[in-house]
Amino acid sequence: MPEKKYGGSAVAIMLNDHKKPRADHTKRIKELVRTAWNVNDDIVIMVSELRCHEDGCPELETVIALMAEDADRKSIKINKPIAELDLAVITSYRPT
Repeated sequence: MPEKKYGGSAVAIMLNDHKKPRADHTKRIKELVRTAWNVNDDIVIMVSELRCHEDGCPELETVIALMAEDADRKSIKINKPIAELDLAVITSYRPT
């Protein structure tokens, strides 16, 4: 009996599983952030792709959070989905 695939099922669509970023995209962004922003290895980088519900913003945005044990968390919003981010975009959003 063939295995069922649920990628296009109503359940997957309702849960937005078909739009979640792939793990390799998230890992790629973390590596780019660490390089472009010169982030030390002891700082945790969290990358999330979120739906934007505000007027005038794109459907998906990427939030990059930098978390150090001895400092306040920094969050940077980029108005693009994770799959569209590259070194130039990430470099242009470097926090000060």
